[in-house]
Amino acid sequence: MRVLVVLVCLLSLPAAANAQRIEIGGSFVTTGGYDAGEQSAFETPNSTNPNAAPFTLFTTSSTVTSAIGVEGRLAVNVSRRVAVEGTFQVTWPSLQTRAADDFENAPAITAEERVTSYLGGASLVYHFRTGRFLPFVAGGASYLRQMHEDNAGVVTGAEIHGGGGVKYWFGRRFGLRAEAGLSSRGTSIGFEDKRQTVPTLGVGLNYRF
Repeated sequence: MRVLVVLVCLLSLPAAANAQRIEIGGSFVTTGGYDAGEQSAFETPNSTNPNAAPFTLFTTSSTVTSAIGVEGRLAVNVSRRVAVEGTFQVTWPSLQTRAADDFENAPAITAEERVTSYLGGASLVYHFRTGRFLPFVAGGASYLRQMHEDNAGVVTGAEIHGGGGVKYWFGRRFGLRAEAGLSSRGTSIGFEDKRQTVPTLGVGLNYRF
């Protein structure tokens, strides 16, 4: 019986998709930066005292910069006000690490590498009204994958997001979309193992069938 129910549901998906209005869209996006943590380089002292403190060679502090990128969307309006939306986003922040407090009094230097950050997930979107001008709120979750420059390392994890914005339809097909939100990431590139929350902004176009 369960197999029959599953088969009926699968067979009904194309009909359901055709019965709903589908939207595709693309946006330019920007994400905020965050403090990526601090580390110190130590050297074990040449001492017979087992309790001697390690010697600090230099200290580092790191930040991940704000970034620009692009986002693609595919949404199915399951009712006049509710939509289920799939998203895929790519941004290119930089990881900047400043080395200072060198024990030989060398000048502070800053190293920088480009990071490629991917987000793929889904959101539930609620529109507060119908018509041309549509304020909305949205929330969902994504899979995060961040790659160091030259693919030297990869960080993966889960992300949750929420926010809101507006859509304005110029006619039956084309519309403008602007939104702002917060992206909370359980794991991110950096030197601190903690959740990072960054603001996001996006502006783009939608097309509906």
